[in-house]
Amino acid sequence: MKTRIVILILLTIAIVIPAAAGQRPGQVVDRYFDAYRSADVEAMLALYDEAAIFEDINQRHRFEGREQIGQLLGTLVAMHLRMDLEETRRVVQGNTVVVEYAYTGQLNGELLGQSVGKTGCPDLEYSLPTTSWYEVRNGRIVHQKDFIDLATYKELQAQMMAAGQ
Repeated sequence: MKTRIVILILLTIAIVIPAAAGQRPGQVVDRYFDAYRSADVEAMLALYDEAAIFEDINQRHRFEGREQIGQLLGTLVAMHLRMDLEETRRVVQGNTVVVEYAYTGQLNGELLGQSVGKTGCPDLEYSLPTTSWYEVRNGRIVHQKDFIDLATYKELQAQMMAAGQ
């Protein structure tokens, strides 16, 4: 009888621990960053809970639910020729992951020009310091808050407006 109980406990541990290990908040954020670097909207979106909230604090934008977040991510990917993240610091506390990094990339000049009403815009490279808070539950991002360096963002915005004719 004791042997059966020990075997059941060991089987439970063998099944539950690997499943839980794949659900750790830091690993979910790692998978999100990998999908971001690959510009894979579907893979990014799959990591959000159906009722997730994404907040861009500086611009006071709030996206609720996977559909709105998917529209945001689709637009973001469409505007870029290249997207990357350069992580500098991370803190994980329970279900919360806070990451300090630089968004880096190259904006598509043609699409950039359309968005600012100009022609002949060059492809624009940038590095934007950012801190993001991710709340992860059951292997999904349920809440994300992005805080960007406002001075750098305004410089980038001025470059965007000055580009082209």
